[in-house]
Amino acid sequence: MGFRNHGLRAIAIATLVAIASISVHTAPVAATDPSPAPTTSPTAAPATAAPAAADPTTAAPATAVPTTSPTNSPAAAPVAAQSAATSSVARPAVKVSEGAHVVRIAMAQRGKRYARGATGPRAFDCSGLVRYSYRIAGVSRRIGGGHAARGMYRWARMHGLTSRSNPQIGDIVIYGNGTHAAIYIGHGRVVSALNRRQGIRVTALHALGAPFTTFIHTHI
Repeated sequence: MGFRNHGLRAIAIATLVAIASISVHTAPVAATDPSPAPTTSPTAAPATAAPAAADPTTAAPATAVPTTSPTNSPAAAPVAAQSAATSSVARPAVKVSEGAHVVRIAMAQRGKRYARGATGPRAFDCSGLVRYSYRIAGVSRRIGGGHAARGMYRWARMHGLTSRSNPQIGDIVIYGNGTHAAIYIGHGRVVSALNRRQGIRVTALHALGAPFTTFIHTHI
């Protein structure tokens, strides 16, 4: 019995020694085995972090300079408004002289008929056309002497308004010492109510049957 127990003890001790030997030899292998290293390699982290660290130029659109036109900015608004106001200011219209206005009115009566003593607007005699044109132009105060051409001529002589030279547009032209009156329209021409056959027409200054007498300078 004692021998048997001694044999069992010896087997148990041998078994423990063997187990210890295996533990001693396997521990270094586990400690020095390089196979787990690739799964935790530090080089793998940059590969996954690269997308997160985006290129700085991709943020440019968020901080880009505004594309709004400077002319639309509040600071530029007063300048733009001033420029628009300056350009929108109407330029002074060329003033039409009173003489030209008289001529324009008289010329508008061309083709109408002549009637002795008529003062318009459908028919005129020579002095009636002159008086009508001056009245509609608002300058009737510039002539006196009544309706007849002879009366206008006498009035103008009394006031020193007559001469045979330097006519101005709108001046009155007297023929035959007051037998006919016309309006000077420039370039050596006159407009007047001639007679029943010819009516109101434009003629050359010296083309009438009655001789030219004088200009009445009405200063319009």
